[in-house]
Amino acid sequence: MTEAQTIQIDGVVITHEPVDSSDEQYARFCESYRRREDTLTLVHQLNQMVKAVQKHRGISMGLLGGNAVFEGDFVVLQHQLERRLATLETFASSVGGILSDKDKENLHLAWVTIRQNWQDDDLSDNFELHSHFIEQLQGMVYSLAKQLEKPLTPELVDAHDLQADEDDSNASYPRMFKQIEVLNFVAKQLPDMIEQIAKVRGLGTYAAATGLVDYPHDRKLRFLLQCSRQQSEKLRHQAERLESIVRDSIPGLGDLKNLELKLMFLLNTIDKDVLSGTTITASSHQLFKLATDLIDVYWNVVNQGLALVRRWHEDDLEAWLRLAD
Repeated sequence: MTEAQTIQIDGVVITHEPVDSSDEQYARFCESYRRREDTLTLVHQLNQMVKAVQKHRGISMGLLGGNAVFEGDFVVLQHQLERRLATLETFASSVGGILSDKDKENLHLAWVTIRQNWQDDDLSDNFELHSHFIEQLQGMVYSLAKQLEKPLTPELVDAHDLQADEDDSNASYPRMFKQIEVLNFVAKQLPDMIEQIAKVRGLGTYAAATGLVDYPHDRKLRFLLQCSRQQSEKLRHQAERLESIVRDSIPGLGDLKNLELKLMFLLNTIDKDVLSGTTITASSHQLFKLATDLIDVYWNVVNQGLALVRRWHEDDLEAWLRLAD
């Protein structure tokens, strides 16, 4: 540290204390901490946007299929989506640099494209425009999650190996590796599964509303059913592994096992009724609700996983404060 400097201005003596080099260390840590906090908040907002756009796709497809029961929900959801996007854009601008200007522009244009004259869209256009928008949102979430995998500061890497969290069921497995696995599960694997079911919900709702399925959408639905079954099997194995690592820290992991029967019921209903080639007996509104109930459980597990990552983030502050100089 350099010596203090004293100057005199209009008879007033002012002593300027030099900034300790360690102050820069605190400033860097606080900046990193705030940025990660903002990133976690942005991930949550993007996920809520994905959930709303998925629902918007399903409801609009029900309306395009001729089921007016969805009209009231659609008006409310449309208004909420406008507010969500405006809030997301404002927040992303206020934190600066976490989302690129190109990302923000793409989001805005994608929503404007969906919103304009959607009533005149055919099924394929409506489905693909929504799906492309969701793909963009999910890509941003995954990119941000990769950033969250990195240690907050290099000094905390060793501290994580030494520190056993109170809710940590497997202290021998480094915290950093746990965080990577949790983030991959809740930012990639689960969202992919949710989107498969949400696509099935949209196409199934439209088919049940119109009472028929043409050949291209029959093929698409069958493909989605196959992917959903395969994804569900992979998800079950990964959920079991994750549960052995974090235990009760993500309580919803246990719910995923119980959800399989309900998922198979939905997929079999689509397969045996909607794709039967005969009269469709399932109500489009019932199919939509059945799929939505499943999707909500999956999203709850995503939120629990991100809440755990946020708790770990808060623990990092305490761990850093306990580091020896």
